[in-house]
Amino acid sequence: MRLLSFRRRRRGVASVLGILIMVGILITSILPTFIYVNEVSNYYDRTVVDLKITDNERSLENLEVYAYGYTEYEVDVFIINRAPLATNITRIWVMNSTLQDAWIFTSTNSSDLPLYLVAANQTTLRLNFTCISVEGISYIIEVTTDRGNKFSSNTNPLTFTLGGEWQTGTSEFKIQVLILSKQGSDDYRIEIHDLGGYSDNVDVSGVQGQFFYIFDVPQAGEYNITVQDTKHGIPVGNVTTVDLTWLRPTAFIQFDDS
Repeated sequence: MRLLSFRRRRRGVASVLGILIMVGILITSILPTFIYVNEVSNYYDRTVVDLKITDNERSLENLEVYAYGYTEYEVDVFIINRAPLATNITRIWVMNSTLQDAWIFTSTNSSDLPLYLVAANQTTLRLNFTCISVEGISYIIEVTTDRGNKFSSNTNPLTFTLGGEWQTGTSEFKIQVLILSKQGSDDYRIEIHDLGGYSDNVDVSGVQGQFFYIFDVPQAGEYNITVQDTKHGIPVGNVTTVDLTWLRPTAFIQFDDS
């Protein structure tokens, strides 16, 4: 009877040990799998969020590009960042109008690249066309960012004529006026005139901080720009006047009311 009871106790212990071993095997096999699956799920969620942020930033990028001839073998690329976020310019493409040949300006052949351009800022990059320029050939110039966006010059195509001059592909000219208001909400009247009789004006109200206004002008030349504070349409304060000789877009004309 004692021997039978001892054997039964051993069988009971063995059953408990077997259950404990099975539970241990299940824990050691399932728990790592659960942790792995959870980490993969978290990584997937982070990747989706990062991609959405990247796509959103890419959609917000907005560069305004103008390419102009500076000398026979030099071309200026004027860039304005119109986006609310900074942009990193990594490449500038130069292609002939037939798209058969292309040249790429990067950090290897241009010390200005890559270029980090903050929001609402501008810059001018000078490209060396010594090995590129050919009389009578037209070129398309594009700027590429590290987010994968590509922006074409508004003056494309740029042509080096038989007369030894650079000719842009558009006759559109713009003058941008930048006002920095330091006195809260202000009203302004901006006027622009040239010697040929062209004139334009605009009334703006509620200006706070930095304010931009762009005038479309008929051609390059000499222009007179005036800015005056107004209150309910009535001129007050002093008139700020600037005489501008417009040849190429190399800088803003800035009015500061401080």
